Amino acid sequence: MNWEDYYREFSKQAKLSGYNDAYCDKWLQYAKILYNKNLPIIYTQEHLCLLLGYKNEYVFAASNSPSLFYRNYEIPKKNGGTRKISEPLPSLKEIQRWILDNILTKIEISVYAKAYVKKKSIKENARFHKRQEILLSLDVKEFFDSITSDKVYKVFSSLGYQEDIVVMLTNLCCLNGCLPQGAPTSPIISNIILKKFDDEVGKFTNEKKIRYTRYADDMTFSGDFNPGQIISFVKNRLYELGLKLNEEKTRTRKKSQRQEVTGIVVNEKMQLPKSVRRKIRQEIYYIRKFGLESHMQYCGIEKKNYLSHLKGKIQYGLFINPYDYELQDYLSYLKKLMS
Repeated sequence: MNWEDYYREFSKQAKLSGYNDAYCDKWLQYAKILYNKNLPIIYTQEHLCLLLGYKNEYVFAASNSPSLFYRNYEIPKKNGGTRKISEPLPSLKEIQRWILDNILTKIEISVYAKAYVKKKSIKENARFHKRQEILLSLDVKEFFDSITSDKVYKVFSSLGYQEDIVVMLTNLCCLNGCLPQGAPTSPIISNIILKKFDDEVGKFTNEKKIRYTRYADDMTFSGDFNPGQIISFVKNRLYELGLKLNEEKTRTRKKSQRQEVTGIVVNEKMQLPKSVRRKIRQEIYYIRKFGLESHMQYCGIEKKNYLSHLKGKIQYGLFINPYDYELQDYLSYLKKLMS
């Protein structure tokens, strides 16, 4: 519906309900701001519940007591330890997806943000840093936990929504005062909040002919430069956001060393790290030599989906480098084995 039609229909229905011109003007001014931003026009919390397709009682409960609407579990980290995941229950996840699709995707993010962006992938992020003299990797400490609800509140408030709606949207996207790792809304909100940071870092690095991208909490810089200068600049910009560097994950690699960007080797051609390739090669070798059942029994493997998991690793390797003939051979062999 175009604005003229919306204006006429709103005015007509309001006057039929007994509201005067001052009432119409007030709310139409509010609605026009949201309309011009291509955002859903939401007048009250009850109106939001209607748009979400859920009863008021459920949405208010999820907003006021979000901890009751998540399940928490831990997954192993790549370098040891565990990561806490807070996954919303199906109905809350559906609500969050509505907020994501109808509101959050309409907000501009930085060109330097490469994660959780349509038509962007981990491969594109890595490709940008191929064949560089120096590669610097920086990591934000406790990324989602450090993006607090007051920052999320500012995101929704800046769009022009009424305060009570801003509060409800914020509560539906936050848990324990920060972004939950596991909610579909958290990644894009983090990109929105870090837009100014990304643009400032990008401007600084562009002036020095340094390449910069950020993939979630992983920042990558490449070129020929002084890493200390970049680290100092990034620290200061993060501090302004209430974020900190994870000093333990700061890595500088020269051209003569193995350079990795989010788990992809980028020195010359992009490919999986040697340790991963070696493990795949070893598994295929033992399956071919001793047979699948003997190999699984000897190694104590009980996964019913073991072959599917191994196939997935090989397919990921071919996604990174489609011309890897060794992995192509392994994939053909597994397909025959699984047929």
